[in-house]
Amino acid sequence: RRWLGLTPSDVMWNTSDTGWAKSAYGSVFSPWICGACVFIHNLPQFQPEIIGNTLSKYPITTFCTAPTGFRMLVQHDMSRYKFPSLKHCVTGGEALNPEVFSQWRTQTGVDIHEGYGQTETVRL
Repeated sequence: RRWLGLTPSDVMWNTSDTGWAKSAYGSVFSPWICGACVFIHNLPQFQPEIIGNTLSKYPITTFCTAPTGFRMLVQHDMSRYKFPSLKHCVTGGEALNPEVFSQWRTQTGVDIHEGYGQTETVRL
């Protein structure tokens, strides 16, 4: 609840594939425990342009993706999109470079909150 910052009025999108435990924790258990809506997108391959368009088009308030995803997104330059609903971004797994945090903030106006743990610790 604290790390994801979810409330019943939020819409959570986690790009994690359903084959990963992160999907269960970030797309099912955590949002539902908080009463938030879960956004689902058939995304066979991670494509920054599709991510940008989706975040612009739908009322997603909380976005979670792997650190590699955030690296790809800032290289794509997310400042070309408008994110009217986005207010909270999270990542976890390997450490995210400080410059990616800064670039994401500059390009989107939203901070990335990084969690630490492993599948077995169930970061909620």
